[in-house]
Amino acid sequence: MANGGTFVARLSLKGRNGVLGLTKYNDYTHFPFSEWIEQGPRQTRSVPSMPSPIRAKHLKPGDKIAFISPSERINATLPAVVDRASALLTNKGYRVQTFFSEDKGIQSCIDNRLSEIRAAFSDPSISAIITTIGGTTFTELLPALIADKELHETIRANPKIVVGYSDISGLHWFLYGLTGLRTFYGPGAVPEIGEANDVNDKDTPLAFCVDNLLRAIASTEPLGQIPRSKFYAPRGAPFFATPESTEPPAVVKTTDWQWLRHGKAQGRLFGGCLTVVARLSGVSAIVPDWRGRIVFLETATNEDGSGGNPPHRVQAAFADLIAHGVFEDAAGLVVGRPYGYDSDEEREVYASIIKGLFCERRLASKNFPILFNVDIGHTTPMVTLPYDALAELDSETDTFAVLESGVE
Repeated sequence: MANGGTFVARLSLKGRNGVLGLTKYNDYTHFPFSEWIEQGPRQTRSVPSMPSPIRAKHLKPGDKIAFISPSERINATLPAVVDRASALLTNKGYRVQTFFSEDKGIQSCIDNRLSEIRAAFSDPSISAIITTIGGTTFTELLPALIADKELHETIRANPKIVVGYSDISGLHWFLYGLTGLRTFYGPGAVPEIGEANDVNDKDTPLAFCVDNLLRAIASTEPLGQIPRSKFYAPRGAPFFATPESTEPPAVVKTTDWQWLRHGKAQGRLFGGCLTVVARLSGVSAIVPDWRGRIVFLETATNEDGSGGNPPHRVQAAFADLIAHGVFEDAAGLVVGRPYGYDSDEEREVYASIIKGLFCERRLASKNFPILFNVDIGHTTPMVTLPYDALAELDSETDTFAVLESGVE
C-alpha cells in the first residue's frame, strides 16, 4: 500500500438474501479519478440568475391537497395504497384530490403528466401538492417545463406547498430554479403516507413521517432540531410485492447519526437523491448556486428495488458532483441513511466512500462538517426538509437544525 493510502471497499448487494462480496482497494491513488481529485475542477460553469425566493402559505385545516404522479405512474398499480394515503390526510382534516389520467404510450404519458402538473398548479383551490412516488422519468418533462413561461408566472402568482423525494428532485430543482418556489423534500403517498400502520402509534415509521411532514408544512415556526426515529424499515413495504397486502413493513432499531467530519456551519439547504442530482447537474437552466449550501443527499434503491445502489454507483455519483464543483464552496454535507446498507459493515462501506472522497487529499482542506445516517430518503421513516431554508450543523453539540420555516 502506498504511503497515505486509504482503505475503500467495494460491495455487491444481490437481493434481500444475497451474499456480500467485498473487494479491498488499499491505495487511494488507484481510483480512476485520483488525478482530478488532486487538482480540482479545471473550470466552473456560470450559474444562471435565479428568481427571488418565494414561500407558500402554511397548510390549514380544510385546505385541499393534490396528489400528482410526475414520474412513475403508480396509481393504477397500487390504488389501495394511494387511497389509504388520501384517507389518512382526510382524517387529519384536509381535502384530497388526485390528478391522474390513463396513459397510452410514452408521449401520451409525457402529455398527461405535464397536463396534471399544470392543472394542479393552476387550480386556486389547491394549497399543497404531494407526489405519489418517485421513479426514473421526470427528466422527460423538463424541456417543456423549462420553456413554459406561462406556468412559471402562474406558480409565482399562486405558490403552493410541494412535497416529494427521489426522482421528484427534478421537480424541486425546476420550481426553485425557474420560479423561486421553496419546496419540501419529504414523503410520498406511496409508500410512506399510504403505509398500513396505525398513525396513532408514535413508534411507527408512518407516525414519524406524518408528524414531521405536518410540522414542516402546517406551521410557521422554525423546524429546529431535526428529530431521530426510534425504529425504521430497512426494506420496502410488502404491498410492493403483493399489492393487496395490509401488512406493515418490518422495522429495526434506528442506528445513530455519524459525524464523518467534525465542525460547525450554517447554510441554506439544497440537494436531493444522489444519483438524480448527479444527472440534473447537467441541466444548466435549473442548476443552483451551490456556494454556502448545506448539501443534503440520499441514495435510492437498485434497479429492481431488491437492494441498495451498489457502492461503485454511489462512488461515481459523488465523484460526478465533485467534478461539477458542487462542494468547492459548500458549507456542509448531510447524507441520509442509505437504502440496502443494513448492517454495520455495509454502512461502513458506504461511509468509507464519503471519507475517501471528501476527507483525504484536496477536499480535506475544505473542512466542512459531514453528517451521515440521518432519516432522509428511501428508508422509511423520513423527515421533511425545506429547500433553501437556513440550517445549522454542529458536531460538538450533535446538532442538525433548520432555523426557519419553509412556509409563511
